[in-house]
Amino acid sequence: MGNRAIYCLAEGGIRAYFYAHNGANALSPLLRLAQALEIKEELPGGQSVAHIFEHLDYDGKYQAERLGDADMFFWCIPSGEVGAYRDNYDSRGGLEMWVTLDLDRNRCTLEYNPNCPCYRTMGTFSIDIDIGLENVRRLLEYGENHGITDFGRLLAIYHNGTGLGEHLEAARGSMRVQELLDSPWAEEARQGYRAMAGRQEIPGEPGGMDAAQDEMEER
Repeated sequence: MGNRAIYCLAEGGIRAYFYAHNGANALSPLLRLAQALEIKEELPGGQSVAHIFEHLDYDGKYQAERLGDADMFFWCIPSGEVGAYRDNYDSRGGLEMWVTLDLDRNRCTLEYNPNCPCYRTMGTFSIDIDIGLENVRRLLEYGENHGITDFGRLLAIYHNGTGLGEHLEAARGSMRVQELLDSPWAEEARQGYRAMAGRQEIPGEPGGMDAAQDEMEER
């Protein structure tokens, strides 16, 4: 199933796009950027972050020769296919997030796809990249000090610390309400109320308001 996202990386006036099968969450963008920037300092030749993203595995390690796609965090999207991915995102719910890491403007933007029922009310959130990277550094330091290495637990802490957890819970609550309203039970209830209302409007209908009033007058 995955948590599918599209990442747009703006670097030196050039935009590169990546598909991330498990990248639709608030922590992965800045975490992967932090890993890439650390690798960039170690690699010779001044490699771009875009190049490193294409060679980043799930453990945050640089693979000079890419492993199989299932073992790499990012898959580079050819420039000619970006429009199709955007159309897919705008019209369907299969791609859950559109992430923009704008290194030129120091901005990380998380766009939650409203076509996904669980994100329908989320909208878009932004943070300065340098602030976000510092938040990630502190999170990882906290995790190390408390023996927390599981990504899910770190993500939960990040959500709570940034306030995104409240927005996510509200969005999921809205989804549950909508699911209830769209359920067969709700439709049956609405039909029942419509039938009752219709009967009340027909003079003399057995069980309607007129019948009840006549019965009371007879008494």
